[in-house]
Amino acid sequence: MLEFIGALFNFLIRLLAVFLCLLFILTIIVVLLLVNADSILLSPTVYQNALVRERIYERLPDLAAAQIYMGMHPAGEGETWANGGNPLQYAGPEASACVQAALGEQTFRDILGGIRLPIQQEIDSMAECGVGGSTGTGGAPAFFKTLSQDQWTSILRTLLPPSWLQSQVESVLTQGFQILEKPGAALSITIDMREFKSRLTGPAGTDAVFQIIQTLPACPAGYLPTSLDPSHLLQCKPSDDLLSMIKPQISKALTDATVDIPDQLDILKQLRDSRAVNVEALGLPVGPRELLQIGRWVVRLSPILCVAILLIVTLLVVRSWKGFLRWWGYPLLSAGVAVLLTAIVLWVGLDVVVSLGRENLPANVSIDLYDTVAGILVFITHRYSLVTGAEGIILGLIGMGLVIGSFFVGRGKRTAGTGTPPAAAPSPLNAPPPPPADITHQSGIFGIDRIRA
Repeated sequence: MLEFIGALFNFLIRLLAVFLCLLFILTIIVVLLLVNADSILLSPTVYQNALVRERIYERLPDLAAAQIYMGMHPAGEGETWANGGNPLQYAGPEASACVQAALGEQTFRDILGGIRLPIQQEIDSMAECGVGGSTGTGGAPAFFKTLSQDQWTSILRTLLPPSWLQSQVESVLTQGFQILEKPGAALSITIDMREFKSRLTGPAGTDAVFQIIQTLPACPAGYLPTSLDPSHLLQCKPSDDLLSMIKPQISKALTDATVDIPDQLDILKQLRDSRAVNVEALGLPVGPRELLQIGRWVVRLSPILCVAILLIVTLLVVRSWKGFLRWWGYPLLSAGVAVLLTAIVLWVGLDVVVSLGRENLPANVSIDLYDTVAGILVFITHRYSLVTGAEGIILGLIGMGLVIGSFFVGRGKRTAGTGTPPAAAPSPLNAPPPPPADITHQSGIFGIDRIRA
């Protein structure tokens, strides 16, 4: 009975050890992902390198110009039911869902596929959803819509040089991560607008205004601007004589227009004024940044948990050097493979998501802008996956080394003890029987017992 209880207890102990090994594998995957997120994803240098690699500062005027132009001239602009067009084919997801709910799925499919034209009642219903109706009078001034995409690019390149963009973006990243690093840091991110204001009120700003004027329709005979305000100067294209007369005044008009632009623009001012991050309003004992710092320290200390799990396994079942090497080797080898597979899934998974997103890109989003943003995300994720995968390979090699080493432990002793044993001397007739053989139980890997006499 005692032997059965002992065997059962021994089985349960080894079962617990196996469970702890599985827990170690799961824990180390989570720990490495969090540790790498702390060291990579919360580092401004990574994002700065990604932006430089994608040449974002040289390409930003082109990307912004394409997006601005698409925003002012959406797909299907000018398409109406009266001229034989089908505005529903250019509707976005929200507008399409609204139309489908208003007309019913079958009617929606018939009109979308061009099977039949809509009746006036259906046209009115679609117009209420923003499809085929008037776009209204709001939005950007009309003179902006006369600019071509190339002209937008030229204006933005004139006003936003790459050197200024890079210095401001990198400054914003550094300030933003300093707020996360230092709980007591002021909730403020500033952009130095002095160089931008200087360019806007100087020859660069004047050239930009003239580029806009050249695209406007000609002014009527005898036209005189009622004000030097830029919005009045951009109503139409004046004659060359009048243009030469008002040119000296454009810089002054732009200077007056930039009075309200501060030298240091704080992009978090509205957030502070709204008190959306007020700790008392949120009802938290500590602020979100303090919670983040506590979380980061927990992440940095979390590898101790993985070591502690293996130490518990050692205390439970390890009784020899061979057992030690195997009970540590197999979990480390398995963890290394699991971490490497996780890194591969992250790498391939993001590529799949980016490809699917590109195929289902909304009509009002520039494909170049999407590719640039996706390129930045891919760069950061691939770096994260490479570091994680390298750690998995290192863990796997350490585990493999321990497992291989376990097959050589004690082999030299067994080889040295082989040979022909000396002949035993005849025992006297009245000698007591020999003592029972010393039977010891040696624990093998994963709870398999081997009896050695």
